[in-house]
Parts: sequence; C-alpha cells; structure tokens
Amino acid sequence: MAVSHTRTYWQSHLQELCASKRIPSPAYEVYEHSGGSIPSPPSPDPGPAASPHSGQSWYSCVVSVAGRDYETSYVYKAEENAKEKAAKKAYEALNSTA
Repeated sequence: MAVSHTRTYWQSHLQELCASKRIPSPAYEVYEHSGGSIPSPPSPDPGPAASPHSGQSWYSCVVSVAGRDYETSYVYKAEENAKEKAAKKAYEALNSTA
C-alpha cells in the first residue's frame, strides 16, 4: 500500500535536501511510549484521548542527519506523525545553513 505524498511531506523534502547537499540519507529512530514525561501536542479538543496516560501507545522520533540528532518535542498518536515532525525540525535546521 502506497503512502500518500502528504503523509511524508517533510520526510521527502528532507531526503531531497540531503541529496542536494550530498550528505547521507536521514536515519529515523521511533520510540513507543505508553505514557511518559514527554507532553502531547496541544489538542483543539482536550480530553481523555488527548492524554499520553490514556493507555494507548504514543510515539516520539529522533532523526539523525549529518552527525546531528533532531527529536520531536511531543509524543504523537501515530508513528508517521512523529517521523514527520522530526523530519520538519531537521529540514528547517539544515535548510537555514548555507
């Protein structure tokens, strides 16, 4: 099953940026949390489902690029969302350097 482009927008852009800068491809490491100290992102509808302590799995991610690690500031309900947020953080940091 193919993943839509929008679900991997930042991951794709980060991959392209790495290729253009001739640096190795990013490496993603995803962590599963069943409730922990990393906060969940603000939710427009706060409630029991928005809490990382609700018993469901939550995910954070660290992406390594060019010897640096970029990690999510929050945990997310979906693994793919965590990867996207880490990729965005790395992309913005790498794209701001010439």
